[in-house]
Amino acid sequence: MFGHVMVPLDGSDRAEQALPYATQLAKAMAATLHLVRVNDFVVSVGWTFAPPYISPDTYEAEATRVAAYLTALRQRLEGEGLQVRSEVLTGMAALSLLDYERAAHVDLVVMCSHGRSGVARFALGSVADRLLRHGSAPVLLVRAFSAPLDLTRVVVPLDGSARAEAALDALAALARTVVREVTLLRVIGDEEEETEAQAYLTTAALRVQQDQLTCRQRVGRGDPAATIIEAAGKDALVIMATHGRSGLTRWALGSVADRVSREGAAGVLLVRASAAVPRSS
Repeated sequence: MFGHVMVPLDGSDRAEQALPYATQLAKAMAATLHLVRVNDFVVSVGWTFAPPYISPDTYEAEATRVAAYLTALRQRLEGEGLQVRSEVLTGMAALSLLDYERAAHVDLVVMCSHGRSGVARFALGSVADRLLRHGSAPVLLVRAFSAPLDLTRVVVPLDGSARAEAALDALAALARTVVREVTLLRVIGDEEEETEAQAYLTTAALRVQQDQLTCRQRVGRGDPAATIIEAAGKDALVIMATHGRSGLTRWALGSVADRVSREGAAGVLLVRASAAVPRSS
């Protein structure tokens, strides 16, 4: 299962919307929760070609403020019985988080899909995008100011490829402790594919059958992203791989997975198809 869960924070209310879900997962799996704040104060106020002069007092005050913010969060969550680590990093956000992910053996990242001040500082396409492309841990993106996400209900879209089935490993890691109901979804282009799609989903369902886990199968037709969003409804979690059929990135970040994250799903757990995912025991 996932044993180290990282939550990147930037001090905004939006970024903190990921915390309840990270907390729920950490409690359920007895995982260590890593609260990570990148102190990019120098970077964020710098000029394009020349760094500004920042007095030591100004920098120290900012560093103290950032550390106090994380300490307060850590102490509150430790009071709830969680094992928590907090870390202040310095530098560019994405690079610093990638370095920390590797060093701390993080195997799940939970973050809000928008960051500070509505500028999408942690938006898909920037920090989250780079974590997905260059990191190894799956990334759970919580949509800012959406309906509350129900982690017990999951939709797993499959396109028939081994790459897309990487999402089933992530589901297995969550099934015994968090997920209670899963819908395996196959989106087809025309009616002639339905029989094969139903047979495929029946086989896939054998991989996820566990006690207390309700597994449903659904074949849909039409636009893949719209069908996935409709199947998830307002609050179900979507678990999907960021690469799909035959290396053509049919469901690559930037196409279907990107649209599902941006256009309506309350939460999307994106698994890099080439990355190993912890399996439940």
